[in-house]
Formats: sequence, C-alpha cells, structure tokens
Amino acid sequence: MKTLAVSLALFLGVAVWAAGSGTAGAATTCDTPQGARNVEYVDDPVSPLQRLDIYGFEASDGCDPAPVVMWVHGGGWRGGDKRNEPTKVSLFNDLGYVFVSVNYRLSSPPGDPKRPIHPAHANDVGAAVAWVQDNVDQFGGDGETIELLGHSAGGHLVSLVGVDPHYIEQAGGDADAVQCVVSNDTEGYDLVERAAQGGSAKQLVTNAFGADPSVYADASPINHVADRDEPPDFLIITRGLPRRVAAAQAFADAAEGAGSSVDVLRPVGLSHGDVNRLIGTEGDTVVTPPVTEFTQHCLG
Repeated sequence: MKTLAVSLALFLGVAVWAAGSGTAGAATTCDTPQGARNVEYVDDPVSPLQRLDIYGFEASDGCDPAPVVMWVHGGGWRGGDKRNEPTKVSLFNDLGYVFVSVNYRLSSPPGDPKRPIHPAHANDVGAAVAWVQDNVDQFGGDGETIELLGHSAGGHLVSLVGVDPHYIEQAGGDADAVQCVVSNDTEGYDLVERAAQGGSAKQLVTNAFGADPSVYADASPINHVADRDEPPDFLIITRGLPRRVAAAQAFADAAEGAGSSVDVLRPVGLSHGDVNRLIGTEGDTVVTPPVTEFTQHCLG
C-alpha cells in the first residue's frame, strides 16, 4: 500500500498542508478532451439515475492511460445530482485525471414504501466502478487506478464501497482498483450511532436504510475496514460539532488499524457546503491543496 507522509496545522482558521514525500514522475497523458454524458452503467437499468458522466481524453498512441477520479454527490441519500461540478472537472482534468461523476438511485420521496433503500445506493456506486474499469480506456483512462471522492451521503458511499469489496465484485469489478478514497464531511461512518441520536438524524437513516438496526450495522463503513486485503488510503475531511469530528476520527483510527494510510483534515470556520463547494475553486487554500496533494501521492 502506498504511504503518504503529511502534516496538518490549523492556525488562525487557515489549514496549512505540507507534503512530506515527493510525487511520482509525470507520465505523458492525453490532453485532447473527450467525454460522454448520461451513460448507463448497468445493462438493464431500473432507474434513469443509474447513469454517469465522463470527462476524459481522446486516447491515442504515445499517451499513457490517466488515473480516474470518481465523484459521488451528497444529498442525504435522497437528493443531489451528478451535474454542475465544473470546478471539480477542471481541477482533476487539469491535473491529468479522467473525472467521472456518478448518479445513483435515491430514497425519494421520503416515506414512499417503493423508494429504493440500502443496498441500492451502494450497489449502484459499485456497479459504476465496475463499468469504469471495463470502459474508461475509451476515454483515455486507466480503470485499474481509481480514487473515489464523495461528499456527505456520497462520503458514506465512497467509504463503504472503498472498504467493502462485494459492492464492486458483485458487479464484476475488482475492488483493488480503488486505491484511495476522499471522504468529505459525512456522518455515515457508524449508522447505528447516527440513528441512536434520534430526531431528524434517525429519520434520515430510516428513510434510506429502513428500520432494521442490523442493516445499519452492515451499511456502516467502520464495520468493514478490514474486509480488503489491501485497503485503500483515506483522506477524511471533517468539521463542525465535536460529535461529528469524533465519529470521523473513530473511523480514521479503525481504518488505520486495519492497514490503511489515513490523513484527517479539519478545516476551521467552513460550513458543510463550503468544504464541498471549495474543491477546485480558484484561490482556495484550505480544501483544494490537501485534496490535490493526496490524490497526486496516491494515484501518481
């Protein structure tokens, strides 16, 4: 497993990121844009949401396949969309990575007995990874070198799919292709603990995962950190109330104990939305630099 030596200092509300090891030598990647929108990633979709967008490059002789960053949006497992991520597209394409933005089935409208619930969301993300492995070469990508990036509910999904291999393997993919995960400000590491908070937190969990606490446990990334022989590296971004930070740190500690290289970023003074919106935003010195450094160290 690749390691990353990083120190994080918080001073007067500004996060300072310092890389402690050199990046890999730059490869010759393709730079002619090529992409596709609303591509179905399952053979027989049951929802129009089982689609993804690809922002890649025109593959040609002399170009090395580019690593892939796969984005999974948030929205409480019941909202959100893969579109409207121009800053992330620009950031990762400019760094030489193929960028893939994934939609998945949503537990909406809340309370509808026919709404998709777990494991629908994670199955879809796993199927998207498997599809990318098989097809991203058409867009200049390397399907065996993947980073998962997700915010909020998407942070839960990339963490779960990153550590529990069966979501990718049941779709015919190889979980070892996921080499690193950026989990951005999710409260979904331990859904049993999340539901126990009651109120709106429990309602959110119940809507997306049903009423069975054993399902909450199975859908909790913290319970699967040891499921892969070669676990992915993690960058965990967390902020807000001490309870939120403690839950993220507990997952970080568990993942590290299972063999992952884990770094935790705690930006000060930013909202839940800010830590997502700022990724790739011009002039951002708090979130974009550590995400960039982590990605480059992990994917090369």
